[in-house]
Amino acid sequence: MRTGTGVLGWVLFGLAVPLWAGEDMLPLQRKTGPDEGRSSIIAPKKDPEGKPYVPPPPIPSVQSVGTYGSPRINEVMLKDLLGKDLDLWIVKGLASDPSAVDMEKTFVDKIKKKYGFPFAEWSIIQYFQPDGLAMHITLDVVEQADVARRMPFLAAPNENIPDPDGLIKQWMEYETIALELVENGSIQPEKDRCVALHCPFGHKHDKLKKFEKIFVDGVKKNAAALMQVQTRDRHPEARGAATYLLAYLSSDKKKVVDAMVDRIRDPDPLVRNNALRVLGDIAEFHPEVPIPLKPLVPVLDFPRVSDRSKALYAILLLALNSNEVRAELLRSSVPTLISLMECKQPDHRDLAHTILRKISGKDFADNDIRPWVAWYRKLPPAGEISKK
Repeated sequence: MRTGTGVLGWVLFGLAVPLWAGEDMLPLQRKTGPDEGRSSIIAPKKDPEGKPYVPPPPIPSVQSVGTYGSPRINEVMLKDLLGKDLDLWIVKGLASDPSAVDMEKTFVDKIKKKYGFPFAEWSIIQYFQPDGLAMHITLDVVEQADVARRMPFLAAPNENIPDPDGLIKQWMEYETIALELVENGSIQPEKDRCVALHCPFGHKHDKLKKFEKIFVDGVKKNAAALMQVQTRDRHPEARGAATYLLAYLSSDKKKVVDAMVDRIRDPDPLVRNNALRVLGDIAEFHPEVPIPLKPLVPVLDFPRVSDRSKALYAILLLALNSNEVRAELLRSSVPTLISLMECKQPDHRDLAHTILRKISGKDFADNDIRPWVAWYRKLPPAGEISKK
């Protein structure tokens, strides 16, 4: 199940997941900004009668509508093209009206026809804030001339790979139970550390405990088979589950990194999302484990918000700990980072700005690109940039 992006985004807005940063997919979520500090599962409050307290869902509101991927379209042009229907779509989406899905598809068809984009999709991202649920909507587009560069995806697998010891099925069960616990306020995703290199929900809750041993033992025994599922199975959900299961192979971190890097270019955004999340956690909690920068850099300009957010997070963590990474980003990525800093998606802006400050030593603001552009124009040729 995916929420927050694409045609399913609107109808599932009611799912409340109290995270610091924007989220585009559930399950398998990952903060796209710095962690607030991880803790064990927060016990649900109780009302005076002793019954579990379920907090009301945050009140959603749309804070921005923007575009990314082409200078031929911006939010003003988008609003001119769609007119009052755009406002109606937002109202219906916030009300969880299923007809918003059909409107969304109609908009995409209209935009593709007018501009000739081979790719156009909506990314609807949720940011949980103290006073409610802030929504930021981005129309992601790709120009025909940019397809090879911005969508260098592998061919879609077409095999049916057997589920090793039922691990994929067990992951789906774990995921379903965990989401129910998230929705009723019993746990908070990404707040509980576990034995894996990435833990979307942890195992401390009684209903999730049994899965820890199943996954640890099962992945150790079936790592090679899971890699076959991850790379060759035609079902994106199975590849995505295998990607997360491989994070339990914590005894061989290099093998896990290699498996994640391999799926950065998966044709399905769910699998890319999962692989990038695992790499982000490894970069954060295991900085001693080498993660290659080169495969991550192109993802900064991949077609979806979810791609770019996770790449920004992982790259920021790598840049904090490596002179070589900072020097390479100076050589290869400044224009893209400046472009991302202009985005209306808060995590794009904040993370790109933080990376630029780190690699440049400058402290220009994030709401004015002019000093950043002026600084970049004064940089020496790429080959002459020394290590910072």
